[in-house]
Amino acid sequence: MIATLLRDIRAEVIRLLFNRCVFRTHQEIVRLNGGLQGKPRITFAKWGQMIYGVANSIAVTRLASSTFEPNDVNLVRFLEMFIQEAQRLWPVIESCYPEEAARAKDAVPATSDWEGLASQRVLGLDRNTIINAAEKVNHFASKRDVDGMPEAEVGSKFRNLDRAIDTVKKITEKYTLIVCRMEMRRLQVDKPSGWILNYDFMDQLKERDLLDEMKRDKLQKGWDEIFLEPWATKKTLALPLGEMRPPRSTGARDLKRTPARPHPQRSAFPRPNDAK
Repeated sequence: MIATLLRDIRAEVIRLLFNRCVFRTHQEIVRLNGGLQGKPRITFAKWGQMIYGVANSIAVTRLASSTFEPNDVNLVRFLEMFIQEAQRLWPVIESCYPEEAARAKDAVPATSDWEGLASQRVLGLDRNTIINAAEKVNHFASKRDVDGMPEAEVGSKFRNLDRAIDTVKKITEKYTLIVCRMEMRRLQVDKPSGWILNYDFMDQLKERDLLDEMKRDKLQKGWDEIFLEPWATKKTLALPLGEMRPPRSTGARDLKRTPARPHPQRSAFPRPNDAK
């Protein structure tokens, strides 16, 4: 169960990093091109900023909140599962993070179960770190409009979101290493069928950077070349684009065959025939 939850958490973090990379690419293109700035042209960039802020803040909150359902993909839930079996975690924490382990050891009483207490301390500190990071991005989840905020305040809000994403990334990578090391130790002892292949996979996964994984899996070479294309003509913009029904797909072939049609204007009151 822990390995499955970690896999799902990694997928959520990769999604956060993907969203941030695409948004930041667009944001920097706008920042470097004066022709895209100023009203009314800045409207699209401002819309993208708010959509990104709300979407990633909700995702961070869902991933790092202290309140969660039993089956939620939640990093706090993952750490709390580990806290329940902290004793067996200590050798791996001490091996992977010796300096952090030494601080935890010094902070707990020298009792017979000090290893479990030290592991719980490490897990508890990480738990508090991600909860605090998530709490700082809750303003976006409530869909507050950034238009009325001073520029400095907007920058501060996005920096908090960035830090929260970096925090969940770092802690997810940390416990990927710990889980992989634990599993590699178990495989060496138990030697189940096919254990060498599983061992090699864990050995590769344990130090894999999530940002590199996101770029490899989500961003094909040339994805950003869409920004080199003219997006529309004046004839296209003259259409009531924002009022059209969505097409069946986003493919160009489908758009050519079944052009979207504007929604018909309906009266708020029934027509005489409709009332019968």
